[in-house]
Amino acid sequence: MAAQKINIPKLGIFLGGIAALAAGLLAWVSTATAEAIQANLQKKTSTALEQVLPAFDGIGTTIINSAEGWPIKFYIAKKGEKIIGYAGEVITPEGFSGDLTVMAGLNTDGSIRTVIVTANNETPGLGTAVTDRKVQKILANLLKGKKLEAGLPPNAYLDWYGGKKSGSNRWPIVKDGEAINGKTGATITSRAVNGAIFAIGKTCLDHLEQLSKGTE
Repeated sequence: MAAQKINIPKLGIFLGGIAALAAGLLAWVSTATAEAIQANLQKKTSTALEQVLPAFDGIGTTIINSAEGWPIKFYIAKKGEKIIGYAGEVITPEGFSGDLTVMAGLNTDGSIRTVIVTANNETPGLGTAVTDRKVQKILANLLKGKKLEAGLPPNAYLDWYGGKKSGSNRWPIVKDGEAINGKTGATITSRAVNGAIFAIGKTCLDHLEQLSKGTE
């Protein structure tokens, strides 16, 4: 029995139709999910701002490059017409497993209020000990029926920066003692967080007059 001859033009049209259908489906999925993704990002940012800033009823934004060339997005928080604080968010490429996104709340004098890491891919149990704020549920307290306190969970490595101002150089990494900003086994992550916080604080201080005027 003779083999059937393949009709190349028809096969090309068929494959082209499949490709067009797949491309159209991907485009539809992308469009359908884009709004939800954007809404989730906005919600995540709003939650982060509420965590690092005092209660505010208005927010403005501006972008200023740090000395390292990193774009820092500053959020200018207002209560009525009065500026009550700033929040800076930066992506540092210095993490052990890639980029880290760090947000620091700042007082109006440029001192650091609170720090959180909003995105990271660091090693669980090592790098994440420096970056994550997790509520510690103590079994004894749960058995006694004690409620967990509201607020931002503590992290000794991040809380070390509270009340400090950026100077001319990054802070040294401290691994031992009662007050620490670095973890043994996660030095690269510790330095990355340190550098990001320093960049936010230093850029804020260097442009404090501009930030204090708010945004146009």
